Amino acid sequence: MIKALCFNIAHDCNMSCRYCFAGKGTFGGLRSMMTKEAAFKGIDFLIQNSGQRKNCEIDFFGGEPLLNFTIIRETVDYARKEGRKKGKEFKFTLTTNGLLLDEEVMDFVNQEKFSIVLSLDGRREVNDLVRILKDGRGSYDLLADRYISFVEKRRHEDYFIRGTYTRHNLDFSRDLQHLVNLGVKSISLEPVVGPSNLPYALKEGDLNY
Repeated sequence: MIKALCFNIAHDCNMSCRYCFAGKGTFGGLRSMMTKEAAFKGIDFLIQNSGQRKNCEIDFFGGEPLLNFTIIRETVDYARKEGRKKGKEFKFTLTTNGLLLDEEVMDFVNQEKFSIVLSLDGRREVNDLVRILKDGRGSYDLLADRYISFVEKRRHEDYFIRGTYTRHNLDFSRDLQHLVNLGVKSISLEPVVGPSNLPYALKEGDLNY
């Protein structure tokens, strides 16, 4: 019996984060977008294999899933419609770097009661070392105010900001405090994962920092 599926709905990304585990969104493959047909088949598969379970979950992931926002909307509509036929209720999660989080997207995910994971690593000088745009610029100034506006719009419900700490910010408690000072109430900071020879990689001795 299956209760949830993760849809890698965009094998592409509009950022070039230095520590990206997904090969800048492609996972080492070709840049592509999930089609409507593939997404609908995934919904059908979940409904058919969820047994007597009433609640089903879909996680939209990438890459950057909002690059394929049209298909996300159509998939949500299809899941709601097919779910009603079978007595199923769907819950959706979206993990995003925030660059395409405009008013239209905000209104949609709030209306559909999405859980949202927003990426930001903390202080500007920390975030902009690794979470960079395609042209090499940092992303902090494009995202911080937008995130606060978004979480206030949804009354701080059902979201969290997820950051990654690296060897560049072993004092990541300061990044946690920075996010709190911005007004963020749900935060997850996680250690970077990657080859040990890279400059941002955590070393064994760093654990005693």
